[in-house]
Amino acid sequence: MTAAVVAGGGIGGLATGIILRRNGFLVTVVERKNRVDQAGSGIMLYPNGVKALDTISPRLGRRVRAAGHVTAPDEIRPLLTPDGKVFAEDPVGQLGQRFGTPQVSLLRSALLQSLLEEALAHGVTILSGVAVEDHFDDGGQVKVALSGGDALWADCLIGADGINSGVRQRVLADGRAAYCGFTTIRCRTRAPSRFPSGFVVKGPGLDIFAAPVGGGDVYWTAKIMAPAGDWPARAPDEAFAELVELVQDWDADIGDVIRGTDIREGIVLTDIRDREPTADWTCGLVTLLGDAAHPMTPALGQGAGMAFEDSVVLTECLLDASSTADALAAYPARRADRTADVVRLSRWKGPDGDPSGFSTGEDLLAKLYSWDPRRGG
Repeated sequence: MTAAVVAGGGIGGLATGIILRRNGFLVTVVERKNRVDQAGSGIMLYPNGVKALDTISPRLGRRVRAAGHVTAPDEIRPLLTPDGKVFAEDPVGQLGQRFGTPQVSLLRSALLQSLLEEALAHGVTILSGVAVEDHFDDGGQVKVALSGGDALWADCLIGADGINSGVRQRVLADGRAAYCGFTTIRCRTRAPSRFPSGFVVKGPGLDIFAAPVGGGDVYWTAKIMAPAGDWPARAPDEAFAELVELVQDWDADIGDVIRGTDIREGIVLTDIRDREPTADWTCGLVTLLGDAAHPMTPALGQGAGMAFEDSVVLTECLLDASSTADALAAYPARRADRTADVVRLSRWKGPDGDPSGFSTGEDLLAKLYSWDPRRGG
């Protein structure tokens, strides 16, 4: 039985563990953190990501839908000016009819908890509070050195350890991802009655996106054009107070979404970075997945979706190839073009803060959302 070690127990790592284990692999997921982060950040899953999730585990797909907000067919998300005027509408509810699966939005912590429970139910071994420190590929197996001095031997190592991937640096040594020119501040609050489906606002140097995540809550993201390191260096309460000041003259209902936030729920400040796309994800018996392979801006909400797709295609390659090395070589050959397109499209939508030009109804996005796991690439 083929054994795989997955470095990283986040969204991509747990998803990969689940689908590999469901297909007969022995899987150990190694995660540096001891517990699921409960901070108030949310996540969007568009039709392609939901299809991939259903392929990973139909039960998981049902669990995730139940944990969040599934868009209704008649839902419309308004695009607003800071004074509250609607200048466009995004028919998010039509995604289910057009592409066969709806948009689902939920708290990142709820998604991680669902993935964790599903992984444990399928017998994935999870080592928490442990880091992958190094690896050695002898051509037949990979020795994975862990913090604390222990080691694991496996037929392959999958680096799903995020944008600051240690596995990537040992394979590619390409340094830190590049700053994209903006910071995000994220949290959750109660849903505003005026905007039950959320909203998008474009302001001068500041954009705000809000979406329902179930249970009467919304999560919101503020995108702020700023020098690298500026906002993340501030204490959360200081950053939040300054954001409130930035929206004080905006429409009252928009501003109330920010002002009504209890930052004890966990505010998240992140400088947004990405990388130039590459197909060099695999070296021998070691490969990369998700943000470790192709980090992208959150402009299209595709980070999780791409990781889910990766896990499906990687599993197919491992099942179909005559050797693990051949499978890991075939995997980026199938995925690199698609993920490069999404990285570049996310970058194009992201740097200038252009939600005014974004709609899920765009023909440009049809190819993205229509991904089919039976023909996945």
